[in-house]
Amino acid sequence: MNGENLEAVREDVFQFLKHPFGEYDIVYADPPYDMDGIDLLPDLVLNGTILKADGYFILEHSKGHDFSHHPEFNQHRKYGNVNFSFFKKV
Repeated sequence: MNGENLEAVREDVFQFLKHPFGEYDIVYADPPYDMDGIDLLPDLVLNGTILKADGYFILEHSKGHDFSHHPEFNQHRKYGNVNFSFFKKV
């Protein structure tokens, strides 16, 4: 992977997911930790059209969220106070 194929989008995630610009191998989201609806993001991304088959969705979140029950959950990583949940679209 090189930097030529990266695209950063700063927009309301719920509005963006209704009309994404394309289909991606990796989608990373760093929403505010106290954002309403953060628990909905894995399903919205994984069931939508933004992520390619076998693509990864990475969600940064607080320790107060546990996504390990999600059927497409892949792994959890923690770095200091920052938590990341990885999901793989099947």
